[in-house]
Amino acid sequence: MKSLKYYLFFLFLIFAQQGFAQKDSIAVFPDSTKVMNDLFFLSSDSLQGRKTNTLGNEIAREYIIKRLQKVGVSAYVQDYLQPFTFGKDSIPAVNILGFIEGFTGKNFIVISAHYDHVGMEDSTKIFNGADDNASGVASLLALAEYFRENQPENNLLFAFFDAEEMGLQGAKHFMQSVVVDTSKIKMNVNLDMVSRGDKNELYAVGTYFTPYLKPLLNEASKDKSIELLFGRDNPKKKPYWVNASDHAPFHQAEIPFIYFGVDDHPDYHKITDTADKINPNFYLEAIRLIKEAIEIFDANLGEIVYGK
Repeated sequence: MKSLKYYLFFLFLIFAQQGFAQKDSIAVFPDSTKVMNDLFFLSSDSLQGRKTNTLGNEIAREYIIKRLQKVGVSAYVQDYLQPFTFGKDSIPAVNILGFIEGFTGKNFIVISAHYDHVGMEDSTKIFNGADDNASGVASLLALAEYFRENQPENNLLFAFFDAEEMGLQGAKHFMQSVVVDTSKIKMNVNLDMVSRGDKNELYAVGTYFTPYLKPLLNEASKDKSIELLFGRDNPKKKPYWVNASDHAPFHQAEIPFIYFGVDDHPDYHKITDTADKINPNFYLEAIRLIKEAIEIFDANLGEIVYGK
């Protein structure tokens, strides 16, 4: 009942502050109702923490695919599914790959978020993973719908990676597979924990390796109510987040990347990482910022070169 109470409160807050559409009849981005519905479902108890190779993980996967189908995002591989195994026990896992063709139809931006989490403990404690990383997945679904309606210049591949919590296995497999010619992947934008900006701050990690991206990000953030911070990517300084999520295999292949994420908070990897802790005002603004950053990256992709 507590989750329902908070969910209804958030819906009231969103509707009261934003409504369904602007007065000029242009739809507001992102659709707050869809985003919060996706977030609450993906982090609900019924998915039991979405651990790789569990029923909850499978339910999350089916939900994501249905959402992609509903908004008309194409499958990049058969049925959107890229199955693989990893580890000495050959644990099965599945990436989900959606695709939006750009005007040029040549180069790719991979926009990623992992949909797995850490599951349960003692069959009673559920690690819901609302911020980590139902927030990134719900954001990806909103972005996929937006770019389906607003065709980009370059191809966009929406990668919902599995087994991130077990060593970035989904992203590693994707980069090792032949499903995409990696020479055509010009950038990765990775979303992992983008909803709990308790200090109203969002980090963009990766400009240390590709400085050209920093002014582009400043342009995307200039009229936003949240503060975009840089750093956490200098190998000589801590904390160092470059190997912390699914952007790492792209970095290792010297592909420019930006990792969007909030600072660690007290609920990180705890059973208290629940949807009622999320501030929808911050979260929706973060999605808007990320969307505008992707549009700017898309328009300038030919100038984005790793190390420059």
